[in-house]
Amino acid sequence: MMTSTLMQVPSAAAIQAGPDALLVAFASHEGDIVDQHFGSAQGFFLYAISAGSAGLVAQQSFGYEKKDGNEDKLKPKLSWLVGADVVYCGSIGGSATRQLIALGISPVKVEGGPDVEALVADLQRQLQGTPELWLANILKRKQKGQQENRFADMADEGWHE
Repeated sequence: MMTSTLMQVPSAAAIQAGPDALLVAFASHEGDIVDQHFGSAQGFFLYAISAGSAGLVAQQSFGYEKKDGNEDKLKPKLSWLVGADVVYCGSIGGSATRQLIALGISPVKVEGGPDVEALVADLQRQLQGTPELWLANILKRKQKGQQENRFADMADEGWHE
């Protein structure tokens, strides 16, 4: 997987993915399979995924971390993931789960090192049809946020009925 042409971003929030796209991060050492524990993940690969397209938009590497319960190692990862909708990881602790949810990011634990391309394709299939409940809830939350932003923009422009 070629990552040298990806732009460096301070966080997922810097990515302009479009209103119908999800920003989905995968905890992965090389970007091909989900093979990392969230807290000790050495890398996250961020995709913009919609019903009609999907592509790798950013990647962030982190140093090696022990699985020792040290909460400080979560801060840079959480900070970089701000703006993402979903993060897939091989395993995740309760504290990291709570912190991600508080940021509006849905953590998804997957076992067996699934292939990132297969997970992307599955998300696209769901976006084209009837999404599973967890994904439908994310889409509703995004749509509600976009409507709130639209009304705020109209108020800022001095829009009146």
